Amino acid sequence: MSDSSKNLSEFRLVKVPTRGVPDPVDTATALKSVSEAVLAEPGPVAVDAERASGFRYGEPTVLVQLKVAGGQTFLLDTIAVEDLSSLQASVGQQEWILHDADQDLRGIAEHGLRPAKVFDTSVAARLIGLRRFGLAAVCEQLLGLTLDKDHQRANWATRPLPQDWLRYAALDVELLHQLREILLERLSELDRLSWFEESCEAIRLAGPRAPKPDRWRKGAHGVLRSPREFALLKELWEVRDDAAKELDVSPSKLVNTKALVAAAAQHPRNRRDLGKIHAFRSPLARQYEERWLAAVETVRWLPPEELPPVKPASSPSYIPIFGSKDELKDAASRGFDSLKAKLNRLATDLDIESVLIATSAQIKHLAWLRADYALSDEAPDYAAEMEELGLLPWQQAQLLKLL
Repeated sequence: MSDSSKNLSEFRLVKVPTRGVPDPVDTATALKSVSEAVLAEPGPVAVDAERASGFRYGEPTVLVQLKVAGGQTFLLDTIAVEDLSSLQASVGQQEWILHDADQDLRGIAEHGLRPAKVFDTSVAARLIGLRRFGLAAVCEQLLGLTLDKDHQRANWATRPLPQDWLRYAALDVELLHQLREILLERLSELDRLSWFEESCEAIRLAGPRAPKPDRWRKGAHGVLRSPREFALLKELWEVRDDAAKELDVSPSKLVNTKALVAAAAQHPRNRRDLGKIHAFRSPLARQYEERWLAAVETVRWLPPEELPPVKPASSPSYIPIFGSKDELKDAASRGFDSLKAKLNRLATDLDIESVLIATSAQIKHLAWLRADYALSDEAPDYAAEMEELGLLPWQQAQLLKLL
């Protein structure tokens, strides 16, 4: 295992960015200086983003931090300047260095800005064998430096941003160029640069995530028992979502999920009943009393055939071609155990986590495929199947050794 065993006290805390804390970029005119700095010294740009997680509806990106190749740091206030598309011809033509890039890329893309190439330091850290791969942990292990984590849960939609928050935001991009150089060297030494590049390109090209199906069921398992209770939860969830969107607040700030589930179980018929659930007594929640109670009334009269099931139907992970599920399940189970054990041994030999090569769900699918094709004279097309499962070429090559 490649993690450092040093104590936190042995790392030097980086308190202030090398060039100080910049003022936020909050006008279209100031935005031009960002393009000028990049065009003057093109090269990789360190990028990070802060979102209004748990505060604003949709958790929008409200601050984008950039450190350009020339060493200058910019803090882009995306509440004041929402449209960043004017930076596409400069910042958008560079490689972006990010840590755990996926979420930040999606948020920044909503402001009209996308990278030409991605260097994800989190992915690189995991591919060289680090087991602690948060930004501060990677800086500690590779640079002997550490960053403070004081404002991770702050409301980044606050304006004006306090000076200490700006310092914290600037530090998030302060060390990324240094990390890039060390990680590139380590990846090259391990002959894993192609693995890394494929992984980063997949992240860059990934589209928006589809909402999870049945999100409204969260927290209901083991509490709600009837289809009508689940129907009420769904109706209340939709009322809350619409209201939160109107108010531009996180839905949990309006009424928490536990309270929604409680209301679905209790079927409050009037304001007094509703008020017995503490979260519905807040000034925000009381603005929507009529809507909450209308939801209860709507569900009360729904015919049984329109009620959702207590347990949602799950999509089959594998649809057999040659045999039935009953015929295949024992062989598929044995095949899964065998493949999983081989994968774990391979991951140990490579000194990386097995999930970087394949998830348990992907291994399970391949085990079913192999068991199914064992009943026929045909050979499975593993390459096509693995591509369908979203496995990258380097992952496929490793798995083919096991199949």
